[in-house]
Amino acid sequence: MAVRSVLPSHMKSFAAPQTSSAVCFHCGGFVTTTKKKNSPECQTNLPTLKPATQLHTGQLCCTDSSADDVRGGPPWRVMFFGSDNFSISSLKALHRNREEGKLIDILHIVCPETKYIKRRGRTRVISPIWQYCHDNGLTTIPWPIRGEVRGYDVGVLSSFGHLVPGSLIDSFPYGIANIHPSLLPRWRGASPINHAILEGDNTTGVSIMRIMAKRFDVGPILLQESVEIPERSTTESLQEILASKGADMILQVLADLPTFIAKSRKQTDEGVTLCGKIVASMSLINWNKSCSEIDRLHRAIGHQFPLETSWRGSQIRLSQMADPKDTAAWDIDVIDPALGEVCYNKANQQICVRCKDGWVSFREVTLKKKMTAQDFYNGYMSGQDRGRQYFV
Repeated sequence: MAVRSVLPSHMKSFAAPQTSSAVCFHCGGFVTTTKKKNSPECQTNLPTLKPATQLHTGQLCCTDSSADDVRGGPPWRVMFFGSDNFSISSLKALHRNREEGKLIDILHIVCPETKYIKRRGRTRVISPIWQYCHDNGLTTIPWPIRGEVRGYDVGVLSSFGHLVPGSLIDSFPYGIANIHPSLLPRWRGASPINHAILEGDNTTGVSIMRIMAKRFDVGPILLQESVEIPERSTTESLQEILASKGADMILQVLADLPTFIAKSRKQTDEGVTLCGKIVASMSLINWNKSCSEIDRLHRAIGHQFPLETSWRGSQIRLSQMADPKDTAAWDIDVIDPALGEVCYNKANQQICVRCKDGWVSFREVTLKKKMTAQDFYNGYMSGQDRGRQYFV
């Protein structure tokens, strides 16, 4: 199915200086109005639209003649904001609920069509949210939104990555509910799942909170539930658990939204922790760290940035790390090992590296090209007169 996408008016050949742009709730199509109130694509009476400040920068959103009505309960007219794989579970739940005719009347999605992922350079990829909308024929609205937004009851935001301006938040009678994967106020910011693993948290959770202008993750809590972190979770595996939990929780909130808002609670000032974006420099290994710390680093960011160290003046990446508990049981016969010392364990076919309190091991190495630990040993470590060897 083709996605219904609202495109900037400078990309529309029929855009005229006196034309206003809008999304039609009834057909989900791109509609234009001049002095008329009826869309040529959908013969539904539309409210008078205020012209955009600059027609080439964005669009207006509209609804039917009841645009100014505030609903006291479901079904809701929802604008969803999302961008990544964490958002998908909640979008699917909302979409499925709308198809079943329960809590959701109208569902439009705000998302970037593409995004950049930095992995040894910048790679442009399709946003998974946009792809889902494309595959399922859902209406998308490009970000940023320019102009007035009318006719929605509530916004739902999940891992959007952009600060929403106060004027847009105020467009929704019930505000915007954010699905945040942590027990706020712990881990406010861009990477709460990664940091829960990095710091060795045993418990995390999901908070449904109302967003506020100018600051991330500080609004009142509507609903909060905890989740025990399974042993040796990765960011990806824990994200899947929390995304599913968040999808269930947002439907619970939407089922009785006015009550949840009335009973919301302010976040405490105690226990506040902040987390920024994950960056490539975090992947550099400090061999003076413990086995547990290096393992948590690998599980927290290794899917995005494989751990790196230096080998004879060249950067080398290490992946597929073994459980340190398993490595500790191996017979590694090195006398008085130094930090960063490297050896090869033939029995388990892994590269072993000495750190603060023991050995860590990896099955895969990348130096110019990706190779197994055995291939790395045969090509770079074995032979006479090699001596003791180190990562730094």
